[in-house]
Amino acid sequence: MIVMITSKFNSRSLILDTLRGFTILLMFFFHFCFDLNNFGLIKVDIINGKIWYFLPRLIVFLFLFAVGISLTIVHAKHIFWKNFFKRFLKISFCAIGISLTTYFLFPDHWIYFGTLHAIAIISCLSLPFLRFPRISLIIAALLFIPSIFLNYNLPWFSLPHQSWDYISPFPWLGASLLGIFAAHRNIQKLHVPFNKMTKSLSFLGKHSLVIYLIHQPIFFSLTYALYWLIKH
Repeated sequence: MIVMITSKFNSRSLILDTLRGFTILLMFFFHFCFDLNNFGLIKVDIINGKIWYFLPRLIVFLFLFAVGISLTIVHAKHIFWKNFFKRFLKISFCAIGISLTTYFLFPDHWIYFGTLHAIAIISCLSLPFLRFPRISLIIAALLFIPSIFLNYNLPWFSLPHQSWDYISPFPWLGASLLGIFAAHRNIQKLHVPFNKMTKSLSFLGKHSLVIYLIHQPIFFSLTYALYWLIKH
């Protein structure tokens, strides 16, 4: 990550890494419960249950909120295009890999536009707003308020099948824009005590992409093994 000495922002933020790490723990909990439910080892209403409805949306919001903060930290003075495109291509490559893998393994629920796809596109859409926190806040409100109260979102393409992960850029671009606004209010400079817990969360946050890619195959394998042991 590029250090911007002339910027008021620091290139590394403990609170940002901790936030990502906390979000990863929430993701672990949700996906492990999802896999247990999928194999019939527990019975929860993933689709309609209030907690199960709210939790994945909170996870997506926090990940994209962190995207907005991170983009502002790195690119607020000016956009480091080489750094940005390197990250963009890495995330896009991983997103395509998820699409291809799920297409062959789960053709009825394959992921054509999931979290990583959204992060890649929303990162691009966020760039024009990095130096305009008030406009970012206004547009975020214009995206989220109709979505929450009127169930209206700007259109985005969708396929007929039910994907196991579908994250439209709208309204979720609003989460990144709120992150931009928060970064300009110096949320990344808030004091976080450095202890064993925040150190562990920070470690998860620093390696969030790798963890995101490998955790579900591990959870799926573990729950399948547990299912096999119980049924046999």
